[in-house]
Amino acid sequence: MSAGAGEIVAESGLRPLLSRLARPASIVGFGVLPALVVLLLFVDAAREDVVAFDFRVYYDAAEAVLSGDSPYQSLDDPGAAVARGYVYPPLTALVAIPLTIASPEIAGILVMALLVAGVLGVLYVLGVRDWRCYGLVLLWPPVISAIQTGSVTISLALGAALAWRFRDRALVSAASLGATLAVKTILWPLAVWLAATRRVAASVLSLAVAALLVVGSWAVIGFAGMAEYSDVVRRLQRTVELDSYTAYVVALDAGASPSVARAAWIALGAALLVALVVVARRGDDAGAFILALAAALALTPIVWLHYFALLVVVAAVAQPRLGVLWFVPLAMVVTPGSGQPTPFETSATLAVAALTFALSLRATRDLRASEPARRTRLEQLTE
Repeated sequence: MSAGAGEIVAESGLRPLLSRLARPASIVGFGVLPALVVLLLFVDAAREDVVAFDFRVYYDAAEAVLSGDSPYQSLDDPGAAVARGYVYPPLTALVAIPLTIASPEIAGILVMALLVAGVLGVLYVLGVRDWRCYGLVLLWPPVISAIQTGSVTISLALGAALAWRFRDRALVSAASLGATLAVKTILWPLAVWLAATRRVAASVLSLAVAALLVVGSWAVIGFAGMAEYSDVVRRLQRTVELDSYTAYVVALDAGASPSVARAAWIALGAALLVALVVVARRGDDAGAFILALAAALALTPIVWLHYFALLVVVAAVAQPRLGVLWFVPLAMVVTPGSGQPTPFETSATLAVAALTFALSLRATRDLRASEPARRTRLEQLTE
């Protein structure tokens, strides 16, 4: 037998073997492994008493509201743990009130389970039907962090997903975005996206919904803490902004002065907003939406690992089937959840996020470029 014939026989035998192994490997890698990771996450959180530790703040705030007290720490309290105090508008505390019928530990476990369902719900809302994507996102470090902390990030991701899914239905889109802004204002660039894509009514209405929910929830607690709220937020920013994954911190690590670093950080965010408007005017709705999410993360002064769970929305909008893009956020495994990251960890985390956004924008561009050819083929098939 010649060498060429031997290679052909070997190759013909290898392909069926690889084909037979592909499905079991997929089941293990995208099904069994994520399920085990999530199970271990719950077990470890319960054993180490760190079940949804961000949610504990919301739980305590909800109990304070039920007791008729303010959920906010006093600015005059020198012993207050600023980073562990309640620093959100009252809506989150009000929503957490029904969970206070259970112990903090049981309520935290329930919240973690709801967040697992929530991140899978984001994919479903955005039309992802490739089951492998559902398993893979549960291995993303920022998603694991968002679940473990019991933070509101996955809820914000769901709100953003609904705003995209129903972008041509002004009331639904505005209500979804308005609710997220009332919980946390981080996604305000999505209002710019709505306006830039000629959905001005939805943009204005989303801001009105947010204002109504914020004022209404503060009215429920007698406007306690409202006058001092901006000072509370500023104090938190001063305390923890240097522990964040932001361009400002990267610039400081590179040796820039605080004023120069802050100018560079603001310039980056402004550039992303300008790019958002330019891309929107060119008719690239998905690209503008992705740039709005990039601007949201870039312009937030405090960014911890779980904030990057918003990349689930980015990947799902750009590429609803498994591809290289879906594996990139796994590289954030080098990143601690929060607390004094090294310059390498900060830079690496932001580089992974930037690469995810870049690949997503490329995917949407390629999809738009192939759209005319796809429509032509469909027209030919229907003739």
